[in-house]
Amino acid sequence: MVISDRVNLAAGAVNQNIFAGNYIEFVPDDCILQFGFTSDEAAATADNIKLDVLCGTEQIARQYVPRASGAQPVFPDDFHLSCPAPAGERIVGSVRNAAAGAKNLFWVLMLDLV
Repeated sequence: MVISDRVNLAAGAVNQNIFAGNYIEFVPDDCILQFGFTSDEAAATADNIKLDVLCGTEQIARQYVPRASGAQPVFPDDFHLSCPAPAGERIVGSVRNAAAGAKNLFWVLMLDLV
């Protein structure tokens, strides 16, 4: 299964969980998760968007900086994070925008059932 979306963040904004309310916030079945993230930042300022990704209590990424591309993540180039996840595990993706202007974060989550 593949799920994707875009999150817009105002200057200085934080989204505590980009997966909240989505079908995959709580993993439906035992699976391997693969995360792809990109942003619409200029390459020169590509460290303004930072992500923390957790699967249950396991920290997958801390202050991860996605590639600046302005488009949806491409497999396998933009899929740098993965983890196993048992059924019912909660996925949390917290994102911060430290830029002076609004930015977009594009994400794709692939669930491979095991």
